[in-house]
Formats: sequence, structure tokens, C-alpha cells
Amino acid sequence: MENRKEKGLLLSWKPEVSVWDYEKVYPEIQNGKKVKTIGWRTRALQEVKIGMEVFIMKLGEEPKGIIAHGHVVKGPYLENETYYVDIEFDKILDYENEKVLKQEDLMLKFPEQKWSPQASGIEIKETILPELKKMWDELVKKDK
Repeated sequence: MENRKEKGLLLSWKPEVSVWDYEKVYPEIQNGKKVKTIGWRTRALQEVKIGMEVFIMKLGEEPKGIIAHGHVVKGPYLENETYYVDIEFDKILDYENEKVLKQEDLMLKFPEQKWSPQASGIEIKETILPELKKMWDELVKKDK
């Protein structure tokens, strides 16, 4: 296995103010579909590559934490002076009833990473991504 250094993309979602059809996408993912979401606002540009891993950080009201995983399938592209990426999700958690990767735990474990981005779309450092993926995989395996 080659040891490639890859960065990930951390996108944020605040249900109180952000538009995302979570209620529609969640059951589709649970039924085994991969669901594409078009037009997720991002700040990261040069780092974004097709196939890049993406994690969604739910902010706003508790619980705060990583609730979804997928990959970039398009982008970044510019519309109305804002950059966007399209994401294909492979796993979304029911954050009200399932355990998530809590923001506070991530802040303690990886203090060198920003976990409260002011804008969606920041890079997940290549030194953190492997361990974050491992934590996510362990969490979602418990669901099954």
C-alpha cells in the first residue's frame, strides 16, 4: 500500500441557516444509494480535487460534530462570485439518534486543525486525515 499524503475537505452545515435537503438525502443513503448534492459552498480552491474525501461538520445547535462523509465529484466552480463543489455522499448519520464525531472531541484530539470554520470548505490537514478516516470508519461500523 503506497503512503500517499492526502488532504480532505471539511464542509460545514448549520441547519438553522443553511440549505441542504438532509431529510431527503438521509433515507436514500440508508437504503444503500449514493446521493449527489450539488452546489455546496466552499472556500478551499487549490486543494480541492475530484475524488477528495469530504466530511460534513454540523454546527449550530447541539449536537455539533461530523455527521456525513463523501467525495468531491465536481468543482470547485464559480457561480455568482461564490465557489461551490458537488459531493456524492456514501454515509450520513441521524445526528439526533446516532453517535457522531463530536466537535469538542475532535478539538481536543487534533488541536492543530480548525474545527469551527467561519466559512464552509476548509482543508483537513494531511497529518490528520488518516486518523479521522479511521475514527469515522469505526463509528459507522458500530451502526451496522
